[in-house]
Amino acid sequence: MSPSDQADSNHREDRYYLVFLSGIPGKPPTPEVISLHAAHLEQLDKDGKLVLAGPILERAGGLIVLRTKSVAEAKAIADEDPMIRGGYQSYELGTWLMSNRQNSYRPNIQRASDK
Repeated sequence: MSPSDQADSNHREDRYYLVFLSGIPGKPPTPEVISLHAAHLEQLDKDGKLVLAGPILERAGGLIVLRTKSVAEAKAIADEDPMIRGGYQSYELGTWLMSNRQNSYRPNIQRASDK
């Protein structure tokens, strides 16, 4: 990594994309689509784009946390999920800036919104 790349990574805000999945009432997923969804998540993990994923017990749905280069890429991934394509779930997409030691637990919202 060159010194300029290292400087950029030190000043870059960690940005994640959250895919909030919501079940469609009256349309429970089939075992086949659940297997396809799991395979989709496995491939995202192999590609280094999946951070976390899983169901939320208090609601019909789940959460997928992605690390991608853009919101457009995160949207494309969500649109390709078999649960979405099959009409078993809908989703909302959110951009999440991580608070951490490197940014003194104060992500730069202004700089992030400029991108």
